[in-house]
Amino acid sequence: MKKLFFFLLAVNGAAITYAQDNNANANNSGHHKRRWYKNDSLLSRWVVDINAIGGVLTQELNVANTSSNYTNGIAGNNTGKLKFDNGMSYGGDIQLGYFFGKRGHFGIGTGLMYMNQTGDLTLSNFGVQFQSTDGMGNTFRQVIKTHSKLNNDPSKIKEKITIDNVNIPLLLKYKARFSRRFGFTADAGIMYNVQYKNTYETDAAFDYEAIYQATKPGDGTPYVYDNGVVPSTKDYMITQSAFFDKNPSGNVGTYFQSQYNHGYNVGLQVAPDTKKGNVSYSTGSVGFLFQPGLNYFLSDWCALNIGGYFLYQPFNNSVPSGYRLTDKVGSYNSSLNSVSSGAATSYGGNLGVRFFFGKKSPAPAITFIDQADPSACGSCDGSVTLYGLPRGKSVTISYQLNGIPQTAYNGVVSADGSVKMTNMCAGYYTDIVAHVGNRSSAPTTVVLNEPIVKISATNMTNPSAYGKCDGTITLVGIGSNRAVVVNYNYNDAAQPAFSGNVGPDNKLTLTGLCGGKYTNIVVSANNCSGAASDVTLVTPPPPPVEKPRQPAIDPSTPILFDLGKTQIHESSLDILEEAVLELNDNKTSYIVIDGHTDDLGTPSSNRVLSYKRAQAVKEYLKEMGIEDKRLITVGHGEEEPAAPNTSSEGRAKNRRVIMTLRNGNPSAK
Repeated sequence: MKKLFFFLLAVNGAAITYAQDNNANANNSGHHKRRWYKNDSLLSRWVVDINAIGGVLTQELNVANTSSNYTNGIAGNNTGKLKFDNGMSYGGDIQLGYFFGKRGHFGIGTGLMYMNQTGDLTLSNFGVQFQSTDGMGNTFRQVIKTHSKLNNDPSKIKEKITIDNVNIPLLLKYKARFSRRFGFTADAGIMYNVQYKNTYETDAAFDYEAIYQATKPGDGTPYVYDNGVVPSTKDYMITQSAFFDKNPSGNVGTYFQSQYNHGYNVGLQVAPDTKKGNVSYSTGSVGFLFQPGLNYFLSDWCALNIGGYFLYQPFNNSVPSGYRLTDKVGSYNSSLNSVSSGAATSYGGNLGVRFFFGKKSPAPAITFIDQADPSACGSCDGSVTLYGLPRGKSVTISYQLNGIPQTAYNGVVSADGSVKMTNMCAGYYTDIVAHVGNRSSAPTTVVLNEPIVKISATNMTNPSAYGKCDGTITLVGIGSNRAVVVNYNYNDAAQPAFSGNVGPDNKLTLTGLCGGKYTNIVVSANNCSGAASDVTLVTPPPPPVEKPRQPAIDPSTPILFDLGKTQIHESSLDILEEAVLELNDNKTSYIVIDGHTDDLGTPSSNRVLSYKRAQAVKEYLKEMGIEDKRLITVGHGEEEPAAPNTSSEGRAKNRRVIMTLRNGNPSAK
């Protein structure tokens, strides 16, 4: 129900927006006959509203502390916790309202509202022990606990509540009619409560037990009250636990019934003698009501209403002096009587009907306006037609043009309620007021616009070469032989305006344009203007510039090898590829490939290993297309170290091949 309430509010808001849009469109569309209606100022000021409402009910309850009403109650007494839930509210109201003011939007209303409300009142954890006197005049401790079957929880008892709630509303009322069929209404104000009557039916049941302190110095001595938290072992206890201690398999119900028949106030699972009753709270409290809704007009005299409502009602109650929920077998005093104050909240949906009645001599009202803009720049052949005026009446229309008062128009309203003013220039018309007799309409405003300059096509030529600004943009269809001003942006920056004359072919050409983006192209002629589409002029690319290739890697960078190996590392392939590029760039060059080793091994084996390393590089270059004759290999062994062979780092630097690029004929060397 809460979701329904907020959904209805959203529907109302959407309807207002929709209706306002329709109203605005009607002022400019000319379709006045289809949407003609009487606005609020023309409707009757008196209304009768009849509403049916239904929704959710919640209550916040404040309960009086009644523990002291149980005489000599022991520590730990609990008069229970009260909770209201599962509340629903149904009913309706009838209101008489009157709307005032020039536009008839606001009013006041009063009437009568009746609500039938239901819910569950749950009292949990009730249990008391207090001093009482039995039918024989003996003082004893009365022990009472709830024993309800509610949700299989004997600590709770429930009362089903029905509330007759009668209020007198005193409301501020608002209405707004947006179209022939739709409007919006909202009522808000106080509610004066004249009746809040609760009818209850309970499922309560209680265990009544008794404890007597037996001093008995002799026969006939009366029992003495034991107020100790823990009963004395000498006490005479008529309790379930005491019975089962002595009679594990006995019939406790029969035992309690026999004790009750002997005058003791005891019993198990005893229901009240009367399970139903009435409790009325104090009247005269003041609450709050809010009822928004969407109107659907069946006619100017009747409208349906659908919406929501929100009702808030505080209330007070005089708790009876000495109130006890129960104090003897069969007694029951509704937990409603323990409520000292509270607040009820109800919200949900509202469905109703509104009747308009009574007669009114309305002031003239301009309900819609049709307009026709001038046909050409500077001409004054526009018109303004006003609708909703009294048919056949003489009318005077006063107005201002661009803030300057004009000569009033005098005429007669036509049979369809319209008056047409002709020979109107473009401009801002304000304070348009229709005067019929001694009554005047509310002022309104109209804007007549100059015609828009229409551009049928936008042609262009790109600059002829890179760096030149000989591009053009040609605007087609502006109108021949007209002086115009063209404003535009170039690459998002505003440029100086271009002024010129349109040729007899209806074309205007902007020249001397560089490559780039041309946007916000607006052509103005007199007071008229029009926009052209965006244009992008493309500049030819600049001629390519050849740059000498720079070696990415020095081919003389050492190519390193692992200990005793001749395989070329993948990390050295870039060096070899650069050597291939340089040999291909210079066909008269050749490469000397010098192989080296560290000092590990014999001199002869190192010379052979260094030669093999040089040969491995040569073979790779041959595979890359380099002629054999342009590759010279030399093995130096360990004779030319690049670093001392005293460390592993130094030896790693010595296991290498060095390529040297040379020019000339290698066979002559």
